[in-house]
Amino acid sequence: MLRIVLEEITSHIKSLDIDDEAVKLMENYLINAPKIFICGYGESELVGKSFASRLSKIRSEVYVVSETIVPEINKENVLLAISGSGETEPTLTITKKAHEIGADIISITSFSDSPLAQISDLVIEIPGRIRAKTKNYIERRVSGEYEPLTPFGTLFEISTRVFLEGIITELAER
Repeated sequence: MLRIVLEEITSHIKSLDIDDEAVKLMENYLINAPKIFICGYGESELVGKSFASRLSKIRSEVYVVSETIVPEINKENVLLAISGSGETEPTLTITKKAHEIGADIISITSFSDSPLAQISDLVIEIPGRIRAKTKNYIERRVSGEYEPLTPFGTLFEISTRVFLEGIITELAER
C-alpha cells in the first residue's frame, strides 16, 4: 500500500501544470510587498508555516496570521491564503478582511471557482482536494470525509508544499 500511495503522490506532482505567468506574478508580489502575511487552517496552515519559515530567509517581514505577534495588514501588503477547498471558514474570514483593507491576495486552492478564489488577485490552482459534502473543516475531519489513498487532502498539501519549495528556489536565485 505504501508504494501505491507514493506512486500516486509522485504522479500527481509530476502532472501539475501551473501557468508560468502566474508563477512570475506570484514571485513579483512576494518580492515587492513590504510585508507578507500567510494564512491557512489545519494542514494548510502547516504548509503555510513551513513556507513562511523558508521565505523569512529571503524576506525579513513575513508573518503567519495565527501567530501571537502579528502586525496589522495594509493595502501595500500581500496575503497568501492556502485552502484546498477554498471554503475553509477561518481562512476565508481572514482573506475577506484583508481584501476589504485592500491588500493583494494570492490564493492557493484546488478550486478556481471557490469563494476564496473569487476575492483573490491571483489564484494558483493545485488539484488534490475533492468537493466536500460539508464546508466545515472540523466536521469533515471528525466524519472521516477524505480521499481513500491520500487522506485529509494530502495530495493538495504535499503538492502545495512542493510548489512553494519551487517558489523559494526561484526567489533565492533573484
